[in-house]
Amino acid sequence: MVEKDYRLVLIGNTQVGLIGLKEIFEELKSQREKTESVLKELLAEKAAKKNYIPDSIKEEYIKALFREFKKFLGEKVEEERGEFLEVIILGAGCYACNQLEKDILDVLSKTGIKAGLNHITDPGLIAQYGILALPGLIINGKVKSKGTIPSKSTIKKWLEEEKG
Repeated sequence: MVEKDYRLVLIGNTQVGLIGLKEIFEELKSQREKTESVLKELLAEKAAKKNYIPDSIKEEYIKALFREFKKFLGEKVEEERGEFLEVIILGAGCYACNQLEKDILDVLSKTGIKAGLNHITDPGLIAQYGILALPGLIINGKVKSKGTIPSKSTIKKWLEEEKG
């Protein structure tokens, strides 16, 4: 099976799935001595070959791509705070994974917290997160749990902490 190079990226208030970023980042890693503006243009140019980047929000894409590139390089990055939290469930669709999704949706609906929820079931994509014990719960890029179903009160606490 070919490993999928797919990554969810927060662009403005929207999560967008982009393909080919790992390959682009690997290629540009050796060119990081270039100026920030040159790197940003190269990132946008290369990402546009495999992804649709609307001209009307190209600057937001460039900002997001550069942020992801810096994360890839292991640099500390100020996370983009959109209006929505980013909640990711990692799991193949078993009872525990589906229960976690139901619990999160229940907490979100009761609290009114705005969040984008993505349940990733593809084993290749799950592997990119490096989490072996499923289900996994990631909120705004932080691993909150793995291998367990946290209580609704714990989920609520984590969501409120991330909301700020």
